Amino acid sequence: MLPLLPLGAVVPLLCATPATPARWGLQWEAAPGCIQAAPLSRAVEERLGRAVFGVMPEVLIHGTLGPEAASGWTARLTLVDARGTILGGREVSTAEPSCAAIEPRLALVIALMIDPDALVSREPQGEASPDEAGTPAPEREPEPVPPPEPPAWTLNDTAQEPAAEEAPAPEGRPWPERSTVSLAATASTGLGDTFAPGLSVAWRGAGAWTWFMRLAMYPHATAKPGAERFELFTASPEAGLCPLSVGGPGWEVSGCATAALSFVSVDHQGSAERTVDLFVRGDAGPRLHVEGRLGRTTALHAGLGATVGWLRPTLSTGVKLGTPLRVGLDVGMSFRGP
Repeated sequence: MLPLLPLGAVVPLLCATPATPARWGLQWEAAPGCIQAAPLSRAVEERLGRAVFGVMPEVLIHGTLGPEAASGWTARLTLVDARGTILGGREVSTAEPSCAAIEPRLALVIALMIDPDALVSREPQGEASPDEAGTPAPEREPEPVPPPEPPAWTLNDTAQEPAAEEAPAPEGRPWPERSTVSLAATASTGLGDTFAPGLSVAWRGAGAWTWFMRLAMYPHATAKPGAERFELFTASPEAGLCPLSVGGPGWEVSGCATAALSFVSVDHQGSAERTVDLFVRGDAGPRLHVEGRLGRTTALHAGLGATVGWLRPTLSTGVKLGTPLRVGLDVGMSFRGP
């Protein structure tokens, strides 16, 4: 029969067994142009000074990085254990227009989530002073370190951005960066002419020197030259080029030169008989657009145009259709497109 070891001899043997560090995994989704999973993993391991990510992780960090609704970027981190239980979360945000500004803070926060003590500055260990006989002092064996427990982060805990990691903000590009579709209420009038309300839809390309297309519908307007009465229905397709564009991350102002062919249905309600005719009117002139960002893909839209009629047909009464100079105003919403 084997002799039983005293309890005082067994406990030190168990404690002397080296602890295995927890295995971590990173599941990462980021917008195009932002840091991806592989370089982010290397940045975290460089901060920790060791490899921490591997296969079959015991704790998984699930993260996403995308633009904020108003401005800047936000990264959301969630801790999940091997059984799929959500342990907590963390948010890192920045108001900078470039997502590269958040990368150093993001690597720092993930490193702190994995090992809060690993980033404490380590002073070099002093060598043991030899005794008078010249015999060096025996080195002290390091005590076993238990595996780090996943920190109990609370959901929606916003990370404090270290001031030392601040990166200079790059110049912002005009907000749309891509084509925009605008839906607006519109109105058109001229000197001595009728007021015509309607609706418009416009599509404009991104940046400077781009194209512009617009369709405006004016379902009802009334003209009364003398004793006659005309009911007008107008559909006005318009196209042009926009050579001017200035703005920042949250706004843009652009200028265009456009031409339009308006198809006008004229219902002549005269004293003798009623006739309906179709006419074509041509206009050309400048147009100004202003976009003010509301969210990630939406903005307030305002447009102002002035046109000169280069093609004005003559009505049955002998008067020209419309006035030589007209102005129009659009107010509505813009949506960022492809």
